[in-house]
Amino acid sequence: MTAINHDRAELGDITLHFAECGAENDELVLMLHGFPEFWYCWKDQLPAIGEKYHAVAPDMRGYNLSDKPDGIKAYGIRHLIGDVIGLADYFKAEKFYLVAHDWGAAIAWAVAIANPDRVKGLVIFNGPHPYIFSELLRHNDKQIAHSQYIARFQIPGIETKLLAEDCKQLWDWTFRDLIPTGEMTEADEFAYKTAWAQRGAMTAMLNYYRASPLVPATEQTKGKSFGLDPDAFRVHVPTLIVWGEGDKMLVPENIDGLEDFVDDLTIVRLPGITHWVTHEAPERASFEIISFLDGLNGKKAPEKD
Repeated sequence: MTAINHDRAELGDITLHFAECGAENDELVLMLHGFPEFWYCWKDQLPAIGEKYHAVAPDMRGYNLSDKPDGIKAYGIRHLIGDVIGLADYFKAEKFYLVAHDWGAAIAWAVAIANPDRVKGLVIFNGPHPYIFSELLRHNDKQIAHSQYIARFQIPGIETKLLAEDCKQLWDWTFRDLIPTGEMTEADEFAYKTAWAQRGAMTAMLNYYRASPLVPATEQTKGKSFGLDPDAFRVHVPTLIVWGEGDKMLVPENIDGLEDFVDDLTIVRLPGITHWVTHEAPERASFEIISFLDGLNGKKAPEKD
């Protein structure tokens, strides 16, 4: 397996730490993590993808070892898109592939929509399309209920509670149940808690939610759309959706109607897998990524076990 190496990319006003495999390969695959992850969520996929591609998994701004700019505005979507394009430019990749999960997927959707000429292919793991998600946050009772954490994360000072007792609340809410199953280890727990405890990281991580206009409906706003133009959210990039059907945070309706927004769409459903696909089904995740990229490249795809 290809070794994972680490470096830092200076992108003008911000520096991002990244992990990479396959730097000798020509085609760039940027892998964007979600909340409350960091590059580490791709630790099993990086070596596999790095055998054929240049796989790069950054710590997104505010996370782990990357810079943590002050203020909520620094985490608006314009800056997050700029980081991805800046990273591609850093590696001198005019065109590149995007693989993303959760909040990383929100950024990847936005990059593909805004820069279809730069993105050769998009792979999304349990990350809702922004327009569909916005509608569900106002009209779907289950998604509204499942998304109350978004409102909670916007409460000033909530990071103090999330950091208390060695990040017990956040760990229990996210990955705790994967330890008894063997899908994650105590070493993984230590890695995540160490990343969360980096100075300023928890506030920066929560600022993604604080900067976003998408919040679950209240009694006053339920049924009232955000007023977004669906035509502004069309995706003209070949897209693969890999969806863990046991997701407890994102309702299945998030992938209903996606074909109305994505020109070239493939959906792979994973029964029994929850939100944390790369940890619960690491080999399957690698297989789906590589098969999709190889298909776009006309290369021979790996055989499925």
